[in-house]
Amino acid sequence: MPVHLQLSETQRYLIYEISEPFVLDELMQAYEQERQYRDSLPHTVHSIVDMSQLKRIPANWLTAKAGPGLKHPRSGEILFVGVSVGIQMIVDVVFRITGNKRMKFFNTRAEADAYMAQLIGQSEQQD
Repeated sequence: MPVHLQLSETQRYLIYEISEPFVLDELMQAYEQERQYRDSLPHTVHSIVDMSQLKRIPANWLTAKAGPGLKHPRSGEILFVGVSVGIQMIVDVVFRITGNKRMKFFNTRAEADAYMAQLIGQSEQQD
């Protein structure tokens, strides 16, 4: 399945792994599962969105901003992995327009995982 979603073992963050052939309908279905995860947990839930296996982004990809990760009351930071510099610039503009300042870009999953470990450590200290 090109869009795979899972909740981390700690239940502190979601992991999206998106690969070819990427179809937005599958992402929208995963958003429903994401909403259920977020609704069932009492704390902030961050996200890793690993797009390192994608070769292309669908033409209508901006509809992806409708996901619960941006608007849900328990949404945390969103870490993107493997997104080209051009796409980073476009996504950055879209998120600035929507007022979302909780995203970061990483070249590798290992870098994102290391940052997430720090973020989770901080979150657990605050709870």
